[in-house]
Amino acid sequence: MGDPNAVAGRLTRRAFLAGAPAIGATAAAPHLTFLDWGGHGYATVRATGDAMECEFVCIPRPLERNDAPDGGPLRYRVTHRAPLWKAGERPRLTRKVVEGDPGLSI
Repeated sequence: MGDPNAVAGRLTRRAFLAGAPAIGATAAAPHLTFLDWGGHGYATVRATGDAMECEFVCIPRPLERNDAPDGGPLRYRVTHRAPLWKAGERPRLTRKVVEGDPGLSI
């Protein structure tokens, strides 16, 4: 992880922590490809010799326990996949919405 004082080229650590949401995720952390500030859920990662894949599963805000056999409602499932890349190359990341609507997530 980089130096927080260098984030966005002008933020101090305190300003970063207080102001990152205000300046936008891409300015505060240009290396991020997916962000959901208010999401609840989990992620799974699968790595093979030729690719790495991460699936984000988001549920509505859990205000009450849900005893349904399937665990309750789902907001969305999004998969990011990066095929193996060579030295000196940048990873290529693809995003696929598997189910639901990620809404304002970037």
